Amino acid sequence: MKEPSADLLNKAFNYDRKSQLELYKLCFPILVAIARRYRTNDEDHVTLVNNAFIKIIQNLDKYKDAYFFSWIKRIMTNEVIDDYRRNKKYNTLFQHDALIESNDAVVSATEYEINDAFLQRIMLELPESTRVVFNLFAIDGYSHKEIGAQLGISEQTSKWHTKMARKKLKELLKIELEHETRQ
Repeated sequence: MKEPSADLLNKAFNYDRKSQLELYKLCFPILVAIARRYRTNDEDHVTLVNNAFIKIIQNLDKYKDAYFFSWIKRIMTNEVIDDYRRNKKYNTLFQHDALIESNDAVVSATEYEINDAFLQRIMLELPESTRVVFNLFAIDGYSHKEIGAQLGISEQTSKWHTKMARKKLKELLKIELEHETRQ
């Protein structure tokens, strides 16, 4: 995807509505893809995208010739984290501390023919709190320490959620592969 021009970004920052709409259309597919990894409801996706886009517009003056799409992905990820902090009912989901076994293997998706729709579907079968932690760790590259600080949970709890996600994903992959071989 082509990076937006400096002229488009400048006009959008200066509240040119047509430029903002053009930038929104350019950013939307990237932002909604991130939102879908964390939430199941389409209304939640749009809310997260719109909140992130407002932050993007308001902070365009801070954008420094890096890769624009990487920059907006980080803003979107931070918006997801902020949304979880704001939403108190989810905070109770993070009250579990557990000991972690450090050597937990993950089934490699490259060993099998797995499409994006399947991966997204099985990710959405994870409990929401586990899915959030796993996405932050495995996909967005946050450390357990950073996840703990961002979500207000312990580092051990972050590791526990990652372990549980891996375990559940392996089970779901195994079921799917057994189903595929029977057909």
